Amino acid sequence: MNKIIMGGQWGDEGKGKIVDLISKNVNVVARYQGGANAGHTVYSNGKKLVLHQVPSGILQDNCICVLGNGMVIDPVELCLEIKELEELNFSTANIYISPNAHIVTPLHKAIDVKNEDSAKNKIGTTGKGIGPTYVDKYNRKGIRAIDLLDGDKLKNQLEKRLGVALEKNEVSKNLNHDDEAFTVFYNSCEYISKFIKNIFPIMHDQNSKILVEGAQGALLDIDHGTYPYVTSSNPTIGGISSGLGIPTTKFSEIIGIFKAYVTRVGNGPFPTELFDNIGETIQDIGKEFGATTGRPRRCGWFDSVAANYSIKLNGMNQIVLTKLDILSEFDTIKVCTAYKNNESESNDYSEFMNNLDKVKPIYREFEGWNCDISSINSYNDLPKNAKEYIEYIQNILDTKIAIISVGPKRNQVIEL
Repeated sequence: MNKIIMGGQWGDEGKGKIVDLISKNVNVVARYQGGANAGHTVYSNGKKLVLHQVPSGILQDNCICVLGNGMVIDPVELCLEIKELEELNFSTANIYISPNAHIVTPLHKAIDVKNEDSAKNKIGTTGKGIGPTYVDKYNRKGIRAIDLLDGDKLKNQLEKRLGVALEKNEVSKNLNHDDEAFTVFYNSCEYISKFIKNIFPIMHDQNSKILVEGAQGALLDIDHGTYPYVTSSNPTIGGISSGLGIPTTKFSEIIGIFKAYVTRVGNGPFPTELFDNIGETIQDIGKEFGATTGRPRRCGWFDSVAANYSIKLNGMNQIVLTKLDILSEFDTIKVCTAYKNNESESNDYSEFMNNLDKVKPIYREFEGWNCDISSINSYNDLPKNAKEYIEYIQNILDTKIAIISVGPKRNQVIEL
């Protein structure tokens, strides 16, 4: 039974832990988009591990981890990630990089930083070179993983691309092909080249039990998100077919990951954002700082309008609700049920998605449960008010909640 796990909000929903949990029953875990701008946090033997490009299935023995063609891969970051895994005694032999995945170079990172520094309306990019790499991909002048197998050709290709970038003033005049950054890049390319393998037969093997791992979240999708404050790829379900070369008809479970509240990193509209001490408290208790950048995450109440949009957009048929324990200290908890703009009121996100900075959220209030739930592993043992909150979210989203996470560790889950 093949499964998809994807973020239903603006990313950072806790996908890494859930992939790690569910990947026990599969033999292939595959990423289909994004790159080192992702940060999936998992815990193994009490040690915190942040995975940026390697799928979270790497913690399972004999699980093939696929970096799909829809990704943009940073060899330097990937090299460090693989070496860290090996130091922790995890086998990395089953990592497969698609030959058609595009490669992030020091040039792309330099372009990314300069673009953000000079922009009037800053997007809040991670500076990881993701956007410029996708730009080169669609301009048909990108460097792909297959190009790493010929070192001389790769150097000529990148040197030529750098020359054009300098002429167009896309990067600082000080950037030089002889810089240390390029030396580290080429060494890293050589190191990861042994992982470049054909992924198509694995994705279509009838014996493969596949779990697809999304990065970022649906509301950051380049086509369906809060444009222009979005990522450069399709974290939504359409990105899977193009990013892995497998039709979504092969998947029976489409699992949406949602926090029990909402967070966002970077700029862009956020209807339920809290600007008071409640938002600061959620940020503090939830340790809401980016796994990739360390930037503080903006925090707000659960938004059922946006969540319903994500569910419909992706055909999600199951929900995982994470970080419910973070809400345990609040006397009152709110859920946004609709938006209002002037005299217009609706729970249809698509009506307001290009005007989100002007909407006012309409809330339903719930009494908090004011007790620690982080050690509870049975739904029946949850406080009455916590169950009321969960059941309301399940009903308003009209989608089954399959798992509730009540802490960061592997065993802090309640399976329904």
